[in-house]
Amino acid sequence: HEYEAQAEVLRRELERCHREGLIGPDVLGSGIPFDLSLFISPGGYICGEESALIEVLQGNRAEPRNKPPFPGTHGLWNKPTVINNVETFVMIPQILRKGPEWFKAQGRSGAAGLKFLGISGHVARPGVYEIPLGMPARELLDRAGGVLGGRALKAWAPSGASSGFLPASMIDTPLEFKVLSQAGSMLGSGAVIICAEGTCMLDMALNAVRFFKNESCGKCVPCRVGSAKMVDILTDMTRGRGRAENLAVIDELSETLTLTSICGLGQVVPAPIKSVIRHFRDEIDEHILRGRCPSGVCPMA
Repeated sequence: HEYEAQAEVLRRELERCHREGLIGPDVLGSGIPFDLSLFISPGGYICGEESALIEVLQGNRAEPRNKPPFPGTHGLWNKPTVINNVETFVMIPQILRKGPEWFKAQGRSGAAGLKFLGISGHVARPGVYEIPLGMPARELLDRAGGVLGGRALKAWAPSGASSGFLPASMIDTPLEFKVLSQAGSMLGSGAVIICAEGTCMLDMALNAVRFFKNESCGKCVPCRVGSAKMVDILTDMTRGRGRAENLAVIDELSETLTLTSICGLGQVVPAPIKSVIRHFRDEIDEHILRGRCPSGVCPMA
């Protein structure tokens, strides 16, 4: 599992809290029972979907549930269940210490609060950074040391492959949920990816869609079959077998995936290629119409 070190830290802390009476059947002699346990999931990407995680906790396959009902009323063992990301729990102590008004005031440009963002790809100092919500993406890139090797920025993704790719011209966009949604993207988990000049955006889209295909749980037909079909189309385009009609098929397939997939994984499968078609159409045309990869990355044969 990819979080072995973190799991060990949590195990030690849970043992300490039990010894000190902070958790267990009788918290600090109050007669109130409150216990915590650590569960190691299979680690699949689909386990990031809340209902799939609940299924795993119950000993089942990691497959999302149809909604409604939602976990707030029918969650673990069909009981009301609160599910939060780690980031939420990290923020709670300082909100309790300093107050909600302090926390909200940390944001910029009308946004409220702080957020942890991970930045990776062609960046000098990849890592996790705590930022004020609303901070321009350019400032995050600067904090991370800029583009690796001093190269020019070509594209960036605000929230990994699921948010799609934005051009360098949009690097001053505030890192804020509403603003990025209006830009046709999303902040989501805040896993920022940086792409330097020389990156083939079609190749990036193929890599992202292939990831979604491999991580699909296979429960619903649109995601299971649609993601595989999308990979086939994009692979053909990177091998010199692309045709102009591929774009119409991508549009139709994207609509089906977005409207009929059970969970968010299937719904975001089209995001990488749709954003590349929108912002880097010239590269798509080079691959399809002229049979060449401008970046020299795709085999085109």
